[in-house]
Amino acid sequence: MDIMREIFYNSVGVIPSLDIISLFYFTERHIMGEEQKMATSMAIRAAIDGIHEIVGDNGAKILFRNIGFSHIYENPPGYTWEPCLTVPEQAKIYGEVINLVGLNGGIGIWRRIGYTNIKYAVEIGHILDAFMDLPPTEKYLRGMEIFCAASGKGKPVPREDGLADFDCPDCLLCAGYKTDRAMCGVYEGTTQFMIDFAFGKGKYQVRETKCMAKGDDTCYFSLFQK
Repeated sequence: MDIMREIFYNSVGVIPSLDIISLFYFTERHIMGEEQKMATSMAIRAAIDGIHEIVGDNGAKILFRNIGFSHIYENPPGYTWEPCLTVPEQAKIYGEVINLVGLNGGIGIWRRIGYTNIKYAVEIGHILDAFMDLPPTEKYLRGMEIFCAASGKGKPVPREDGLADFDCPDCLLCAGYKTDRAMCGVYEGTTQFMIDFAFGKGKYQVRETKCMAKGDDTCYFSLFQK
């Protein structure tokens, strides 16, 4: 974790607490002699609350029952930094959305889940409180840097207007899919929240303009001014 803090400092310019580093997705521990990436309780609870808000109680019960996680839904973890599920187990939660409603409907729900998950992390976990008084552009950039550093996924790509798109060549959401449309709505929603957090709703829209499920070499999320 000390290495992660150093990486975070080099990316963002502040030394974070261990809470911030472990917030979104991963801690590591030894299971049966092997390092296993674990999703934190915060990440799983945010996913549970986000899914419940979007599909309702009955829909959420069906989703978690289908993947054998009824106990997680009925007794959700707290907003803490403790390990909760393995990363493959976490991926089952998002994958079951597609299984239940199909790809077309699932992409939209994924986007809303991505938006809601990071919203809870910011509003309840207070992960961006230190940046509240920054100018909007810097607030957005710092938020995206934190997301990339904490999740270990993707990187901001600077633009001429001072903002940044999001490039995620190591995206796992679309792994195994072949489609004619971009499908990685979770990251689209996350990036949308970050730009809304900085500038307010209605100024920018995020769209996935490249997707590996379509045969592109990366999953790329672009900002468009409305």
